[in-house]
Amino acid sequence: MNLKKSLKSIRKNIVYKHSIFTTIKHVYTHLDDLSNREILNYYGIESVHELESHVEKIKDILLKHEINRSDIELVDSCFCMDSSNEFKYLYSSKKDAQRQILYSHKQKGIKLKLYSCPYHCGWHLSKV
Repeated sequence: MNLKKSLKSIRKNIVYKHSIFTTIKHVYTHLDDLSNREILNYYGIESVHELESHVEKIKDILLKHEINRSDIELVDSCFCMDSSNEFKYLYSSKKDAQRQILYSHKQKGIKLKLYSCPYHCGWHLSKV
């Protein structure tokens, strides 16, 4: 076995995995401050391979249906409702949502928890 070829293959694999996370953070700016593990958790998956499959599925959908920019923005929308059938507030960054948690607890005594939007558009809060 050629050690140089083996190391080159491992390096190429690491660079490729890193580029997937970089791309995700660039396209979905609300995920920019997350670690790679947090991104996997956000999508409810366990591995980079599953993330790669997710990205490929999105690419296929966009290519097959020739979706234009305005349609893409509609797809990346949140339709989450609260218990009163009102649209939930969407935080585009995890940091903003965490700031709101601290503010609500300090100023109003309300305990909130953070969770990712099921449509992968950002973050929501719910009462504990």
